[in-house]
Amino acid sequence: MERNNQIPIRNIYYMLSYAYQTLNLAEYKQIGTEKFENVKDLYSEILLIGIPVLIRGGLSKDYISVEENSNVIKGKIDINSTIKKNALVNKKVAVVYDEFSEDILLNQLIKATLVYLSRSNQISRKKRRMFYGLLPYFTNVSDVKLDLNLWKNVKYNRQNIRYQFIVDVCRYLYEQLLFDESSTSQMMKELQDEQRLSSLFEKFIYAFFKRETNYKVTRPQIHWNVDDGFTEALPIMQTDLVLQKDNKTLIVDTKFYSENMVSRFEGGAAKQRSNNLYQIFTYINNWRKEADELVAGMLLYAKTTAINQPNHSYHIKGNQIFVVSLDLQQDFSGIKEELLAFADQFFE
Repeated sequence: MERNNQIPIRNIYYMLSYAYQTLNLAEYKQIGTEKFENVKDLYSEILLIGIPVLIRGGLSKDYISVEENSNVIKGKIDINSTIKKNALVNKKVAVVYDEFSEDILLNQLIKATLVYLSRSNQISRKKRRMFYGLLPYFTNVSDVKLDLNLWKNVKYNRQNIRYQFIVDVCRYLYEQLLFDESSTSQMMKELQDEQRLSSLFEKFIYAFFKRETNYKVTRPQIHWNVDDGFTEALPIMQTDLVLQKDNKTLIVDTKFYSENMVSRFEGGAAKQRSNNLYQIFTYINNWRKEADELVAGMLLYAKTTAINQPNHSYHIKGNQIFVVSLDLQQDFSGIKEELLAFADQFFE
């Protein structure tokens, strides 16, 4: 089985740089000139720069509910809790009130990650000490047990969006260390690696076209073109990327697999993944286009080391579908040229 897990660390840095505009800040400039032996070193260096930046800007705060026994009435009195805890004996009552505090999930996640990293033998002693040295800034933040499910509860808004990059990198690094320590089979580790890079690949492609081109760049949901208005239980058609210029629209779906093409048996002819073709064909046919609008689709794969790679253009029922593969192992200037060329073959 051929895989695409030989992406140079420098290119992962560039993908992060596009996906998260934060990396354009002056504090991160030195990272672009450094060489890293593995992705763990890259993520660690980002955190050692990024977390102090967050601290200097002030840890984010929000209102949290606090319950305590107090001889001062504030907020609401919890009569049931007062009776159960026999608080009146000490001339106190149980009260519940809101407090503007740093003790929120985002800060708890960062603190828990710092604790984990400061104890991990996969991190150099020097960096462990540096991570440990950041913990005093989180004194007023509760300790939580680090768990991947915690990230599912994170919500961002205008006030805390500056946390997104650092919190995501905390997850990337924790996952990398966690799976390296586990006894999971090599195949499962590669699958998990693939899933993490797939998300980054999608974000990178969107951000690249947003920054480097003059196309109108969006990622809308496509509504089912039903005859009677009934859409219950139909899946959501969420696009990865839609490029528009003049009267042309290109719907792009990114794919990051261990194998981009499949065969029915070993040594058999390599074929396109049928589910992906069905998906992009459905997107095109349900797109509500204007009278003179020309709509096409593109499946954009991250290239693997297999001999057979997608590089085809089809015309199916009046619809053009491009199937292409991007070589992430080449110099980044080559990646940029390839991406622009992929779009140009439709728009020019």
